[in-house]
Amino acid sequence: MKFLKAIKNFLLKVLLFVIKELFSFIIKFFLVLIVIATILGGVLKYSSKESESESVIKNGSYVEIDLGKEYPERLENLPKFLLDGESNFYSLLTKLDGINRDEKIDGVLLKVDNLSLDRAQIEELGSRLDRLRECGKRVVVYGVEMNNRNYSLALHGSEIYMPGTMSANVNITGYYSQLAYYKGLADRVGVKFNVIHVGDYKSYGENFTKNTMSKEYRENIVRLNDKIYSNFINKISDRRKVNRELIDSKVLAGDFVFSEPYQMKKFNLIDEFAYEEEIKRAIGEDKIVALSNYQENTQISKDKIAIIYAEGTIVLNGEKGGIGSSVFPARIFNELEKAKKDSSIKGIVLRINSPGGSALASNLISNRLKEISKEKPVYISIGGVAASGGYYIAANGNKIFAEKESITGSIGVVSLIPNFNEMMKKIDVNVESVKKGEYSDLFSLTKNFTAEDEEKIYGSSVKVYNEFLDVVAQGRGLDRNYVHTIAQGKVWLGEEGKELGLVDEIGGLEDTISSLAKELNLQNYSCVEIVESESINSVIKGYIPFKTFFKEISSIPYEKELYFKPIYFFPYNI
Repeated sequence: MKFLKAIKNFLLKVLLFVIKELFSFIIKFFLVLIVIATILGGVLKYSSKESESESVIKNGSYVEIDLGKEYPERLENLPKFLLDGESNFYSLLTKLDGINRDEKIDGVLLKVDNLSLDRAQIEELGSRLDRLRECGKRVVVYGVEMNNRNYSLALHGSEIYMPGTMSANVNITGYYSQLAYYKGLADRVGVKFNVIHVGDYKSYGENFTKNTMSKEYRENIVRLNDKIYSNFINKISDRRKVNRELIDSKVLAGDFVFSEPYQMKKFNLIDEFAYEEEIKRAIGEDKIVALSNYQENTQISKDKIAIIYAEGTIVLNGEKGGIGSSVFPARIFNELEKAKKDSSIKGIVLRINSPGGSALASNLISNRLKEISKEKPVYISIGGVAASGGYYIAANGNKIFAEKESITGSIGVVSLIPNFNEMMKKIDVNVESVKKGEYSDLFSLTKNFTAEDEEKIYGSSVKVYNEFLDVVAQGRGLDRNYVHTIAQGKVWLGEEGKELGLVDEIGGLEDTISSLAKELNLQNYSCVEIVESESINSVIKGYIPFKTFFKEISSIPYEKELYFKPIYFFPYNI
C-alpha cells in the first residue's frame, strides 16, 4: 500500500509540474506576442508618421501645437518608435525656430487646454511665440477652458478664440494655496516628527511639527504669490490693452471665477467665439500640419554645445539608465564625462528643474560640475525650479540663467526624523533594544529625542549649512556674510535672484545656449542632448506594455534618503 501511495504521490507531482509548466509556457508565449505586437505596432506607427512628415507642405500652412501633451525637459534615450511621437521641451523650441524660418508656414494653431508646462517654460515659450509674431507669423490660440496658467500663455497669441457656449469654463482669479498640518493627527496616532532646521525660513517639514503656518512660511509664500499675481495682471493689461486697475478689481472680485467666454469677450480678454473645427475650416484643413509631423531643418556643425538635464528630486542612489524623475550622481557623472571627452563639444548647458533633496548627492554633483568647468564652460539654465539642492548644484556653473518666475534660493538645511514610539504603545507593540555607545540609537524610529540628541543633529546641520554658504559665496563671487542674509531658507523668484546676485541673466534655455555660443565665439554650431541610455530591463518594464504604470511607480522619490540625513529641499508648492 505504501508503494502504491508513493506512486500516486509521484504521479500527482508529475501532473502538477506538467500543468504548471504548461501554464507558464502559455503565459510567456502571450507576453512574447504582446511584446512583438507592441514593437511592430510602434515601428509601423513610426513609419507611418515618417511617411506623413515627408508629404509636401502647402504654402500658407499652419502647424498645430497641442499643449495638452506633455513636453518634459528630459526625454529618455530610446528608439523613436518607442517614444510614440513624444517630444521634449527643447525639441518644441527648436521646431518653433524652424517654423520661424519656413516660408511655407504662415503661423501656428496653439491649443492651450490641459497645459502641462511650468511657469518658466510658459515664459520661454511665450517669448518664442512673440518672435514668431515679430517675423510676420500668426499665432492663433484656442481653448475651451481658461485659467491663470494657460491664459498667461494665450496672451502671447495674435488672436484668442473660445467656443461661444456657457459651458466653456473660465477660472481666472487671484491665488490660493494650502498646506495641511498633521501635528494633531500625528499626536492622535502616536507619531512624532523631529524636524531640525538651519535657517529660519527653511520650512520643509513644519507641517509635521506645527498646527498652524509659521510667520516665515507665510511671509515667503505671500511674497512669491503676490509677485506672480502682479506680473500676471500687468501682462493682461499690457497685451490686451485694458485698464490695469479695472481688470485687477474684477479678477479679485471673482468676476472671472466659474465664469464663461462671454464675460471674457465683454472685457476684451479674448477676441472672438469659434469652435476648433471652424478655425481649421477658415485656415483650410489641408493646410493644418501636426507638430509631430513637422520636420525642422536641423543644422549640422562640427562644433557642438551639449545639453544635460538635472530634473527631479536629488538622491544619492538610482538605477543607472532607469526611468523616473530623479537626479543622482552616477547618471550626471556619466553624462558630464561624455561631454568632456567629446572634442567636438565646446561647452555644456546644464538644465536644472529640481527642488533639491540629498545634501550629499547635491555636493557630489556640484563638485564634479566644478571640476568639469575647468576644462569646458558650464552654463546653468534654471527651469521651473532650482532651489535648495537644485541651487547648490547651480552655484558652481560659470553663468546662471533663469526666467522671471523661476523659483530659486531656499539656501538652508533640514533634517527630519520620525518617531513611532507612542504609536507602538497604542497598537500594543513592545519594542525592546540593546545599546552600546553614546548616540548609537540616534536614528531609532522609536526613540524619544533628548535636548542633547537635537543639539547633536543641529550641530551637524549647521556645518552642512555653512558649507552651503561657502559653495554659493565662492561659486557666485559673493561675500559670505551677505549670502547668509539672503539664505536662511528664503525663496526667491528669478527676477529677485538676479537683483540679489544669485542669477546672472533673465532668460530661458535657448538664451543660455546663445550666450554660451557667443562666449565661445561659435558662429556655426549645433546642440546635442546627452541622455544616458536605458537599460534593457528599464525599457521592458517602463515601455512594454505597461509604460504609464511603471513610469509612475519608478518616479516616486527615494524617501528613505530624505529622512535621518541633512537635506536641501524646497518646501513650497507654488
